[in-house]
Amino acid sequence: MATTCGAERERIFSIRSLTFICIYRNFFVPLHRPLKNQLNLSKNMEVQFVNMTKEDFLSKKRLHKFMPLENALKTLSNQELWFADPSTWKDPFEKRFLDSDYVDVNDEEKSIPYGKRTYCMCTTQTQTSEAYWNAYSQKQIGIEFILNRQELLNQLEAYTDSYDVYVGQVEYMRTSEIRKAKISEIPFSTPLPNNTKDIFVRLMLLKRIAYQYEDEIRIILIKKRAVAGDKPIGVNLGYSCVNQSLINFIILDPSIAQYTTDLLKETFQSKYGFEPFINPDTGQKVPFVLKSSLYSKQNRSTLIWDV
Repeated sequence: MATTCGAERERIFSIRSLTFICIYRNFFVPLHRPLKNQLNLSKNMEVQFVNMTKEDFLSKKRLHKFMPLENALKTLSNQELWFADPSTWKDPFEKRFLDSDYVDVNDEEKSIPYGKRTYCMCTTQTQTSEAYWNAYSQKQIGIEFILNRQELLNQLEAYTDSYDVYVGQVEYMRTSEIRKAKISEIPFSTPLPNNTKDIFVRLMLLKRIAYQYEDEIRIILIKKRAVAGDKPIGVNLGYSCVNQSLINFIILDPSIAQYTTDLLKETFQSKYGFEPFINPDTGQKVPFVLKSSLYSKQNRSTLIWDV
C-alpha cells in the first residue's frame, strides 16, 4: 500500500472509479487534527485570491457574466447573485475533484470534506464570444452582465463570516494532464500549498485547454460549517448596492429581432433603472443597455470599454 520515501509519504487518492496517487508532504491529514498552516477562519476574513493577486484582479475595471434571460431577470428583481453547485456542471473534468475520497497512511478511507459545501460562480474576462452567446441562447435569449470588479469584491467581503471566499484565475491544461494518476504530476503553474482546502480550490480551478478562450475567473464559496440534509443546487447571495453599481452595462443577445430588442431595453430601463446617462460634456445619451454587435458590421465600436 503506502510507503515512506524520505520525508514524504505516498497516499492513495480515489476519485469515484479512478485512483490517484498523491506524493506531496502534508497533502492530507486526519480530520480531527488542525492543519499546520490552517487559515484563520474568523469573521471578516478577506477574500482570497488564487492564481492571481488582488491587484491583478482590480487592474481591470469590469468582468463579464453570461446567462439566460430568466436568470438575469431573477438577479435584478431579487438583487441576488447565483452560485451553482459544481456537481450540476456538464463537463466531467471540471467537477472531477469535487467529491473525492482518499486512503490515508493508516489505510483509513476518508473524504475531502469540502465538496458538499462548495458553490461557484463563473465569469469571464472575454468581452464577447460567439461560443458564449450560442451556449446561452439555444433555448432562450442570452444576456451578458458587465460587472464592476471593485463593487463585486465589496459585496463578496460581506459573506466571509459564513464562507471562505476565493477569486481564482482558471488554469487551463490538456485533458491528459488533468487526468494524471498522481496529483503531484499535474503541471500546476505554481507549487501546491500545504493546506488541504487551498489544494482543493486549486483543483477546482482546472479546466481543459479547449476552453482557454474563456479566460475565466471563477468565484468559489466554501461554507465554513457543514449543514445536515441534502445539498441545494446552488445558493443566492444578496447584494446591498443598487443594481447599476454592481452591473454597469447589460448586453442583449446579438441574434434577437428588433422588436424584442426594443422591448427588453424598455424593460431593463423602466423596471430596473438602467436609463441612459446624459453626458454633461457632450449632452449625448450614454446607454446602459445595448444589443451585442457581434453579428453586425455597423457600430462595432459600441462594445469597447476600458477593460
